[in-house]
Amino acid sequence: MCMEKNRQIIISGLISNHNQKPFLGSIYINTKTGLIERVSKTNPNRKVDYSFPKSCLIFPGMGDVHIHAREDQTGRQKYKEEYKTTGDAALNGGCVHISAMPNTPKPLTTKSDLAWHRKRVEKIAHPVSILNYIGIDSKTKPLGKPGEHFYKLYFGKSVGDLSVIYAGELDKILERYKGHNISFHVEYEPIVQASSGGDTHSDRRPRECVNEGLRLLLPLICKYKIKAKLCHWSLGGDSFNLIAQARKEGAHIELEVSPLHLLFDRSMTDKNPELWTKIQMNPAVQTPRDRKDLIEGLRNGFIQYLATDHASHTEEEKFSAFAQFKDEFPGKSNVEIAEIIKSQNKKLYLQTCKQNGMSGAPWLDTYALVAVHLMKKHKFTPQDIARVTAYNPGRFVNPYLKRQFPKQNFGKGFGLIEKGYIGSLTVLNTREKTLVKREDLKTKAGWSPLEDWVMPGKVAAVFISGVRIK
Repeated sequence: MCMEKNRQIIISGLISNHNQKPFLGSIYINTKTGLIERVSKTNPNRKVDYSFPKSCLIFPGMGDVHIHAREDQTGRQKYKEEYKTTGDAALNGGCVHISAMPNTPKPLTTKSDLAWHRKRVEKIAHPVSILNYIGIDSKTKPLGKPGEHFYKLYFGKSVGDLSVIYAGELDKILERYKGHNISFHVEYEPIVQASSGGDTHSDRRPRECVNEGLRLLLPLICKYKIKAKLCHWSLGGDSFNLIAQARKEGAHIELEVSPLHLLFDRSMTDKNPELWTKIQMNPAVQTPRDRKDLIEGLRNGFIQYLATDHASHTEEEKFSAFAQFKDEFPGKSNVEIAEIIKSQNKKLYLQTCKQNGMSGAPWLDTYALVAVHLMKKHKFTPQDIARVTAYNPGRFVNPYLKRQFPKQNFGKGFGLIEKGYIGSLTVLNTREKTLVKREDLKTKAGWSPLEDWVMPGKVAAVFISGVRIK
């Protein structure tokens, strides 16, 4: 009755924004508008609705700007994931907004495609805000003026049919998209093709394919004043120098890094090739030095986003290299065949694990756990975590909220615990630990690369527009 009378809830605890150290305070959220009305360091004059101990940090609602929901008009890949289960996994991982990539079986490239996806998102009415990228290839054109939509271009082949192969083709395309916001997958396909005989995925998609793609792309980003975001960045070293120089010359370039590239590198897969069935991804993991550079780049602000590239392929697809033995084991699944071979011929098993399977893995369920891992293992401050999981993702999606959600009021948007921003919060307990168990996952894929890992931290609560959802 109190909440209904005051149309307001009060949430108290350690408040963690990107621009100041955590402080004990109270957040007042209007339950009718869903917006923050006040943030105070003083004690409220009435009983608070939710009070969190000092073991918890209250962050602005976290957001993942790079996920794959796999749902489209064809329905062909709903067995992997769909909007509802993607939203459920995001919520489980502490995210309040996610942005879905367009490389579905029917790529999202036209106004009618976008309308279908927006109607579908509206229909399921998931509490997590789901936004959509628009795909680019040689035949597409912008769907509006710069600033109205955000796009994705695959400079190189990955999963799906959207791809641009050569720099000359890319030049002609980007001329049409001058001044637009485009996120890029960067792997130069001719080098990938020339490396197809490599022993592992890291050899078949080597560092050179990313660096060469970058060298070809950067001048075009400058030439056409693209607001660029480079997705799931996998390298440090020379690539950082190239990007830093382009930024000095006026290029607008931001970077994502995935949990997979922060947690794994090729020294681990060389030691244990079995890992490939869990962590094969485009682009591939590379050296320990690259991983160290990525961690440091995320911490010091060179990289702007922790973004998962959540790709919920099934275990059967991840073990697809074992399909070559189907005739020897009729009626058995790829996973079952792998287990049989592992017990009978470990050398053959490990060699097969190194062969190409499906690239991509589900990560949304563990998003916030990775954030706490970065705090505990790599000395990220709460401000660092707020910046890469909340403030920057909010800054990315906020300009597009009104167009993609015309019936909703987001106020100033996501990313800050301040007056006027949406009352969506992610509360993390940084002292408890979480055993990642299959039965606790919400992704439709039903598995995680971190299964059986004990991760520091726990999602203590998630609020969306002032309503506690988790």
